[in-house]
Amino acid sequence: MHADRIRAALSVIEDNELDAAILFDPAAQFYFLGHDSFAGVNTPQALILSPHLTRPCMVIWAADAPMLPGGGTGLDLRRYQFGVDSPASALAEVLFKSFPASAKFGWDAQSAALNHALASEIIAACNITPVDISAALARLRIFKTSEEMAAMRKAGDIVEHGLKAFRHAARVGACEREIATEIEIALRRAGSDYWAVPIEMASGDCAHHVHGTPSERVLQRGDLLHVEFGAVHRRYHAVGLQTLVIGDADPRAAWYYDVARRCLTAGLATARPGIPAADIEAPALDILRAEGLSETFAMRFGYSVGIGYPPTWLEPFGITRTNRAPILPGMTFVLHACLLDEDTSLGVLVGGTYAMTEQGLTQIAGAGDCSLLQIS
Repeated sequence: MHADRIRAALSVIEDNELDAAILFDPAAQFYFLGHDSFAGVNTPQALILSPHLTRPCMVIWAADAPMLPGGGTGLDLRRYQFGVDSPASALAEVLFKSFPASAKFGWDAQSAALNHALASEIIAACNITPVDISAALARLRIFKTSEEMAAMRKAGDIVEHGLKAFRHAARVGACEREIATEIEIALRRAGSDYWAVPIEMASGDCAHHVHGTPSERVLQRGDLLHVEFGAVHRRYHAVGLQTLVIGDADPRAAWYYDVARRCLTAGLATARPGIPAADIEAPALDILRAEGLSETFAMRFGYSVGIGYPPTWLEPFGITRTNRAPILPGMTFVLHACLLDEDTSLGVLVGGTYAMTEQGLTQIAGAGDCSLLQIS
């Protein structure tokens, strides 16, 4: 249990004039308690933080309770039996016992672990109307401690094993799934925990499918092939990205890659402590406008990353043209330039995972700012 992080959450609760926060997100439960379980998306688990409680409370599936750090020492536990007890009713027991009818609650409504059906059942059973404080609490995770940064750098080291396997396996006649298999084997052998998002891969006439998953498509000479995947150390993700070409690149494909690389280079050169996030994306947008490729930039320039559970490794801070919040030391994020042209079926992806330090931007993982690799 991380007492300092819980104190920070209690301040958020009080600042929002609430009595308690009810947190279903596995990433939040890991961040505050060290509780490492993916089961919350199927069997609801609720962490209740409140300045009015002497200690945090956890409503948890009985089978997962032994996984709590120290077996739940320091927590008030309400175990429920799956298929016998209603999680919403178990939560209602806790709230009715611990809080007055007038109490105001916040919860992480944006979590995948709190679906509409569950939320509706909880609202009815508990007779509450919680407000969404997902972003306010998730912002606490954006700034990494030295220990968290070390975990991400270790994950970055593991990424390099996956990229090496990617470059080795990519060849004429290999299918995407075979390549993805080699990446996954390399990541696991290097010590990676399970990742929050499947390997994203696309090639050839599907290269503009940036979020494609590996298929049975067989690589041919001249194909563009790009990949994005995460490696994980102690639930902290680093993300690896790279685009390569099988054989010689078509001149237009090579031009697209060059433009994407210039966009990334310009953004990396701009990034420094205190700069608004929008100012990092701005140079890339200028380059795209000059090249007549504004419509191909369908992705944001970046997003914060850290603790991740399925279905996402994203944290809420976006490197976008609309975000004027500053980039500050301790933040970690994926920065990338992704150009997708549906008309020509061209798609390229360049970038990696980076950390902002007092001295400036440092790379944690990914191929980053590199030339288009040609595989013979």
